[in-house]
Parts: sequence; structure tokens; C-alpha cells
Amino acid sequence: MDGKRDRMITWKKVIMILIVAMVVYSFLPLIPFWIMGPGPNGDNNQTNIKRLEDNKGAYFSFIVFGDNRSGLVFNDASTLKLIWHMNREDRFRKVPIDFVLNTGDVTLGEELAHIKAYKKIQKLIKYPLITVFGNHENVKLFEEFVGERQFAFANRNSYFIIADNGEGSIEEEQFEWLEKQLKEGQKYKHIFVAMHKPPFNPYQQSWKNTGKEEWAYRVGKLCEKYNVDMVFSGDVHMFKHENLGGVDYIVTAGGGILMEIPEADGGYLHYTRVMVNNDYVTYEVRKISPPLWLHVTYYFSKEALYWIRNWYGSGYIFGRNTKIIES
Repeated sequence: MDGKRDRMITWKKVIMILIVAMVVYSFLPLIPFWIMGPGPNGDNNQTNIKRLEDNKGAYFSFIVFGDNRSGLVFNDASTLKLIWHMNREDRFRKVPIDFVLNTGDVTLGEELAHIKAYKKIQKLIKYPLITVFGNHENVKLFEEFVGERQFAFANRNSYFIIADNGEGSIEEEQFEWLEKQLKEGQKYKHIFVAMHKPPFNPYQQSWKNTGKEEWAYRVGKLCEKYNVDMVFSGDVHMFKHENLGGVDYIVTAGGGILMEIPEADGGYLHYTRVMVNNDYVTYEVRKISPPLWLHVTYYFSKEALYWIRNWYGSGYIFGRNTKIIES
């Protein structure tokens, strides 16, 4: 009996050692990331658009992610894991991946160290990186290190419009610019629009609700009028797809920041791969599990809280309570 008990204790020790070793191993990719230097300032939106000019054919793919919020150890660890998977997307070399689009909130805050951390992220992504301006960016640092905030470009048979609503909304002169670009896009088979804040409400239990604002409605009507294929955005930390007025709206904001929305509702780390095949556009969501050490320290507890919440109610733990008023 004592020998059997000793063997059980030994196995428990072995299992515990293995778990600790796996947790430590999952943390190791951060060490070279901290040591490496940032990428060059010249690697920016304008130069990366020029790298796309010679692309030919109507069969290609691109990757979309957002809200990596570089500058915090938890965020950077998750983004590094996403990048590892992104860089393997073309391993079978069947469909060329032309570029990666980031939907904004690329930095934790407005400090220089945070934008330099993002330049490290850019250095690790092997595809050209196009970045949208988010509400957590510093305007001056963004323009110096990342590039222009509002622009449009063509790639193969598609036209891409990057609008700047990082500071809250889209102003009147921006609508004039947007409609001009949408008219230009009529020369192409497909039109894609990207902005940081979504022009619809992707999660009703969240305190954010851009969908009720006038600019959001106007954006939607313009996209419907000019037959936009997809509108990409971030800001609300989740994955969400809606088709409104024949336009596909995709919120893809699980690029590294700690996800606070329940996993069942789309609150998981991810990126989106979009494929264009002549007349057709399709997409796939790549759900990425967090590093083991991060799962142990945060994600397990987050999901446990929601599981407990379901025993006596429902809703978004981190949001504001809503009251239904009957009239």
C-alpha cells in the first residue's frame, strides 16, 4: 500500500513539473522580443502600398487583425503567437498573401516606447503591413513611425479605402473624401473599407454603441450605395460578422489585447484571412489559443466568472448594467 501511495505521489510531482515547465516555456518567446530592436521608420503605410503595385492576377488573400495594443507584456505575448500563425499562412503557397491589415489601437497608449514595441511587431510580420489609426494612438508618433492616417490604394482587382475615425467619428469633409474614393472604387471588381470604430453595434451588452450615431448610419448607406464588399473595423474586442444592406461588416479586434467579452460571444484571440477569387470574396476566422501562462493567469478566470454569472443572471461582466423601461 505504501509503495502504491509513493508511486502516486511521484506521478503527481512529475505532472506538476511538466505543467510548470510548459507554462515557463510558453513565456520564453517574449525574451527575444524584449531584446530585439524596432523596425525602420521607413517601413510604413506608404512604402508598403508601393510594394503591392506590381501584383498581378485576381486570386489572392490578405490578413486582417486589430487591437494588439503593444506595450504590455500580456498583449505582446498574445500578438507574438498570432504572428507565428500568420507567417505560416502561405506555407502551402497555393494562394499568395499580399499584405496584413491592422484595424487600429496598435499601441497601449501614447508613449514612445509603445509605438516602438509596435514597430517590433511590424518587423516580425513577413508580409507588408497596412495600419489603421485607432483611438489609443498618438497622432504625431503614428504619422512619424507608421504613416498616413487616411488613404486609399488598389491591389489587383480590388480597391481598399482606409478611413480615419480613431478620434470618434467621421466628419463632413471626410464624407466628401470617402464618397470620392467609393466612386473611384467602381473601376474595380471589389471594394474594401477599413476604419477603427465599427459603424454598427457589434455587441449590445457592451457600453460602446457606435451604431446609433449619425456618422455610422451615413457610412452604412454609402457602403450600400456603392456596393462595398466588406467593412473591417476593430475597437470592440471580439470577432463579429454582420451583413447589413448587402455589405459584410467584420469586427476583428482580437489581435493581442486581453479579451473581456465571453469566448462564446466572440471574445477570443484571432485574426481573419480574406480570400479574393475573381468575382468571389470569402473569409475564415483563425481562432488562436492564448499562451499557456496567460491562460492560467487570466483567461481561465475570465471564463469562470462568466460561468458563475450564468447561475444568477446574464450579461457582460465588464460593461454597464442596462435597465428596460416599459412605457
